[in-house]
Amino acid sequence: MTMIKCPECRHHISSMAKACPECGAPIDPVWAEEEAQRELKKLEEVPFTVEGLTEDDLNPNVNENEDETLRYEDSPSQTEEPMPETEGQTTPLPNMSPSPFGEGLGVRPEGQGGESVGSSWGKYFILVAILALLIGAFYYYDYRGEKQREERAYELLQGCSNPDFYEDFIVRFPKSKRIEEVRARYDEVKQQQSQWQTLIADGTRDDLQRFVREYPTSPYVKVAQARLDSLDWADARKARTLESVNQYIAQHPEGYYVDQADALRTTLERAKAEAEAAAAALRDSLAQAGQAE
Repeated sequence: MTMIKCPECRHHISSMAKACPECGAPIDPVWAEEEAQRELKKLEEVPFTVEGLTEDDLNPNVNENEDETLRYEDSPSQTEEPMPETEGQTTPLPNMSPSPFGEGLGVRPEGQGGESVGSSWGKYFILVAILALLIGAFYYYDYRGEKQREERAYELLQGCSNPDFYEDFIVRFPKSKRIEEVRARYDEVKQQQSQWQTLIADGTRDDLQRFVREYPTSPYVKVAQARLDSLDWADARKARTLESVNQYIAQHPEGYYVDQADALRTTLERAKAEAEAAAAALRDSLAQAGQAE
């Protein structure tokens, strides 16, 4: 790589550059190679001075006319002779696109050698906007799906007595607006379950009645009521009196044993009537026997 002068602005550029970074003028590779060879020959003939610069570099106006002549004669890209400048007339500079990277970087004439930097930035921002929209849509639909799953899980908890379902809801939806309600319900269900297990093991009639009063909405209430129904019927059948049977029917009008209680009450009433009739007949016979004597 050799430093050569731009044919337009005369700034030093690399012989490998495709365009001048200062003015944006396109560089013909063949001309650049020839110009590089000429520069190398100059370096061989003229000793280096300040920091590798030649005398021509330190005095760029000395051979300006000679360089201009060689540039236009040797460059194959220049097919037309330059127009002579007249007094008061200046050559217009190409329209430059501002560079976001600073002065002298990324500057190129508009309409020459590809797209402008502004167009590239515009496409970049469009791609970023599309990507942001896609990500936003994904999170939006994921959020909606999560809310729907939460609603379905909450509906399943209504009337549920299994603490595992409540624990699953707490783990899956820790940020739910119903989380405090579900946790309170979870503690209540755990307490009900613990008390019910104790009642199943060695609970008395009084314990069952107290459980029904304290937890009227518990799913264990029906089981407790069925257990009380069975205990009360066992006591009524054991006593086998009208009073005990009538008491059972009054306490359990829709009990499981109410039909058997009605049948037993009919039997007891008939037996009572027969006993009363027999007693009346006995009294009559005794009275008649006393009158005969």
